[in-house]
Amino acid sequence: MDNPIVPSSSQPFDEEAELADFLTPEWSLEGHATLSTDWRLAYLDQLHLTMEDARFLVLSPTAQLLYLHLLKKTHGQGETAVQISIDRLVADTKLAWMTVQKHLKTLGTLGLVTMSQPSRQRIAPTYLVHWLPQLEKRENLKDVMSRYDELDQEDFAELKRLGPLLSASERDGIVAEIHLNLRADGLLPSQELVTKILSYRFLHRFPYKHRLMAKHPDWYDLPSSR
Repeated sequence: MDNPIVPSSSQPFDEEAELADFLTPEWSLEGHATLSTDWRLAYLDQLHLTMEDARFLVLSPTAQLLYLHLLKKTHGQGETAVQISIDRLVADTKLAWMTVQKHLKTLGTLGLVTMSQPSRQRIAPTYLVHWLPQLEKRENLKDVMSRYDELDQEDFAELKRLGPLLSASERDGIVAEIHLNLRADGLLPSQELVTKILSYRFLHRFPYKHRLMAKHPDWYDLPSSR
């Protein structure tokens, strides 16, 4: 008996079509046909990171709404700037006129929205919209990950010895700090990532740090004794 749920002939997965269904009509990027699916996925990924960023989350809900709308009007359409009036923003977001004006100043203070062309008679101002400065510490994080992969049996034995010396509250405090720092850099912390960073920090507690410095002088820009 045929399964009524599964079609008899499977259709090939069309990533373009799937993504087009997910994006709103405003993001269809008319006039930007050369922009690839990878670009659109990168935009959505950046948008997701922004909405998870601790600096975004501390904004008021109305400021978040205005910023996300401006991102959609610019980067969501393959642009970095938009010419738009406060009246238009009020109509689009359904926020009060004074609220939009106040939050434009707030976003400007944060460096997220800057006016590149002031308004003139019957001509709306032009705003440059910037992503939250994210991943500034990615290179440092990459160093930590690559160094963790270079740890040897001696290092892991030290980690095993150090583990019981740290109280549960101290450990939880360090983990919470790592989570906060990763989110501040626009990263979604995984358990594996947090564990590696935590282990790397443990090993850098004195006196074992001296052992690491002797074994890996290149980590610390030290001349090699070899």
